[in-house]
Amino acid sequence: MQQDQNIKGFTLLELLVVISIVALVTAAAAPNFNNWNKDRKVRKAVAQVKNLFVNINTQSQRGALPFVQVYIKPLADNTAYTKFEIKGLTRSAYTSRLNSGNPLDCYLSNSFWSTSVDSLGVDDLEIATHIDGESSVCFSQNGSHYKTLGKLKNQLNISVDGSTRSTNRYLIICTEESAKKSGGKCSTGLGLEKPAYMIEWTRFGNVNTFKWSGSDWTKQ
Repeated sequence: MQQDQNIKGFTLLELLVVISIVALVTAAAAPNFNNWNKDRKVRKAVAQVKNLFVNINTQSQRGALPFVQVYIKPLADNTAYTKFEIKGLTRSAYTSRLNSGNPLDCYLSNSFWSTSVDSLGVDDLEIATHIDGESSVCFSQNGSHYKTLGKLKNQLNISVDGSTRSTNRYLIICTEESAKKSGGKCSTGLGLEKPAYMIEWTRFGNVNTFKWSGSDWTKQ
């Protein structure tokens, strides 16, 4: 049987050219993919934390837990994670404390709180925040007993959509890699690297998120 003499294959040179083109395209795409993956990871964490703030404030405003705390344990040398815990006072504990004349404060001690809402906490987030010590923010029904404790008390002048304001009702979230370049926390100045996001809230629990452009915060 006569073989078809027109069948052709790749030459070694052609195969090397194809491999080189694939390698170049892969090398060019890798940085973009890495940046996208980092941003996706931080955005996911931001969404989780935002939902935590929204959900716990919903419980507070409905009166189920009239005084609640968001406790933040930041990234540290002995852990690779940032942890958020939710604690609260039940209606009876809240009323009893007010009637006895004892003050409400945003205590870090577990002994003050009558319940821990584990289902709303967020553990093991592989991100960092702008704080480098245990901190907490407390919300109450109608915003009458709003308080902060720890590094969340620090004021910051931030530029949002071109206008500057001073606030301490915020949390900056960035990658662990970025934080390690700034002493273990997200930088709050122009040295802050992307991707970075900010969660800002009011004493009544209204929550907004912003994305860092490199020089300004833009509302999401």
